[in-house]
Order: sequence, then structure tokens, then C-alpha cells
Amino acid sequence: MHFDLKRKTALIAATAALAIAGCGGDDDDGGDSGDSGEALSAEDYAAEIESVLTTFGEESIALGTELSSAQTPEELRSGVDDLQALTQTAVDDLNAITPPEEAAEGHETLTGALEGYLSDIETLASAVESDDPQEAEDAALAFQEAAVDVQTELGEAASQLEEAGIEAPSGG
Repeated sequence: MHFDLKRKTALIAATAALAIAGCGGDDDDGGDSGDSGEALSAEDYAAEIESVLTTFGEESIALGTELSSAQTPEELRSGVDDLQALTQTAVDDLNAITPPEEAAEGHETLTGALEGYLSDIETLASAVESDDPQEAEDAALAFQEAAVDVQTELGEAASQLEEAGIEAPSGG
């Protein structure tokens, strides 16, 4: 693939990753993971999602920077792979949390948003691996649009959680 187009693809992907990174909250040390299957208290649940989203946000910023400075197709592929792994970890961490009953709807929206984002990253990764410049550019543009949609969904999740009396993470 012509690398100028790869560079453009990297910049678009980095922009999207940085946009999503802004949806994390303030740093928090978390607490119980909630993976025992027992519903967490509202306070513990808020701390858990804050921890997951803060880690996700901070690491997404670093990956966005890495993607924007990719100099080779291999660096671009590596950055997209890292973003995919980071997002999968966040999805897995959220799925391991059992929210309090009143937060179930917001938690489902939150988890669904990141699962959708993961699917978008997988599409981008496939396009980058294809070595088809037009496919990669189209996927990067679609990824950027999808990032806006994910931000909207994360905002909706935060509103649902707040309505349920959960102190939702700031941002997004």
C-alpha cells in the first residue's frame, strides 16, 4: 500500500481513538472487581466503571499518539492491534462487573457502546491488513464516524446511570 495513504489512515484512526479517550473519567483506584456475580453497591459500581474507563481513556490517548506518529505500515498495524486489544480488555472488564439492579440498563448501554467500538476497530484492522489503500482509507473514515456514534452512546449510558442514582464517570 502506498504509505502516504497509510499515514492518512493512521491520522484518521488516531483522531477517532483520541475522541473516544476523552470519555473516560478522573483517575480512581477502583476497588472490588464485581466479578463474583454478586451485584455491587452503587458506590462500588461507580468506582469500578470509573477505573475501567479511566484506564481505557488514558491508554487510548497514548495509542492515538502512537497511531498519529506511525512511520511505517507495520507501525500502523501494530497501533491498530494495540487499540483492539485495549478495547477488548475494557469490554471484558465491564462484562466482569455485576451492576446494581438500578444500573443494569446504563451498564448494558455502556458495554454495548464499547462492544460496537471493538467491532469498528476489527473492521479497521482488517482493512489495514488488506494492503488496499482505498479500503483502508474508507475504513478509517468510517471508524472516525463510528467514534462519534460511540461518544453519543457513552453519553447516553452516563445519563442512564445518573438517572439510576449512579455517579457516572465525567467526560464523554
